Amino acid sequence: MSSRQRVGILAAALFLSLPSFRTHAQGVSAVPPPAAQAEEADPSEISWHQAIEAKLVEEQFDELDRIADHLRRDKVRLPGGDWKLRKFYEALDAPQLTDTDSVAHIAHLEHWMTARPESITARIALATSLDRWAWVARGNGFANTVTPEGWRLFRERSGRADTILAGAANMHTMDPQYFAELMTVGRAQQWDPNRVRDAFQRGIQFEPDYIYLYKEYASYLLPKWFGQPGQSAAFAKDSADRLGGTAGDALYFQIATVLIKRGDGNFPVQELDWIRIQQGYTAVGTQFGYTSRMRNELAFIAWKYGDANVARQQFAAIGPRWSRSVWREKQFFDRIRDWSNGHNS
Repeated sequence: MSSRQRVGILAAALFLSLPSFRTHAQGVSAVPPPAAQAEEADPSEISWHQAIEAKLVEEQFDELDRIADHLRRDKVRLPGGDWKLRKFYEALDAPQLTDTDSVAHIAHLEHWMTARPESITARIALATSLDRWAWVARGNGFANTVTPEGWRLFRERSGRADTILAGAANMHTMDPQYFAELMTVGRAQQWDPNRVRDAFQRGIQFEPDYIYLYKEYASYLLPKWFGQPGQSAAFAKDSADRLGGTAGDALYFQIATVLIKRGDGNFPVQELDWIRIQQGYTAVGTQFGYTSRMRNELAFIAWKYGDANVARQQFAAIGPRWSRSVWREKQFFDRIRDWSNGHNS
């Protein structure tokens, strides 16, 4: 049985076996699900990212659709296993620094959707930017710290993203990122959990190898969102077990990087299998190549597990290439590196 067939079976089984959810209140500190995470990249990747941005500004919509069609068809993967299709959407939503910039950015995406109404790519890109902009208005604090105007803009922008995605549901061309973005917007809109689960199930039926579907759903299952304690870890294990082999281990590592990260609310790492995370790391690296970000992620997770030996090995490979998306501050990176070398507690 092929990897793709095994994951297809996983899709149906997960839909039947996943537990019910509780409705999550708004009284939590929320971190927006960022559309674009600035990661370390080589000059060629940076150049490609800038070229995509430039094509949007110049409104070269035919060319953008052509690129997206190619990336969907060929399922191009990058070192570390990332899909280039996902990076394409991140390039189309480089975070804007001001509302004025965001208005101009979204206007380009609206022009694209108007000029090419059958473009699934334009709709996903516009919904992604609107959802991110909604979180900009809301902010990252507890619900009771959000201003009435912040709530109004949050609901308005996120609701518009929801409407745009709904309008793409029956398009002839579909895209796996559509289902990932459905779940992201569904989280903001507080959809019924069955609706989010349905988006996940349809997503992995359409493209079972699209790792971001699993990552988004695992995040959704965290207690700080709409899950129960232990649900995300159980989902990671169930998903990996049903896939099986090194492919299952690789998926386990990729989900773990979402659950165990800086600002995760002290995720109880004992719920996950540290040995399997390491096996998954090796599986991803063997298939796609190791990246600096992967090494930083494993070093951080090793620190969470108190495994100084593994952390020290990764820091030696990382050298000066620390990842801002993993550590946030160089001072924190240095402190954990020193810990791995026994220089402090």
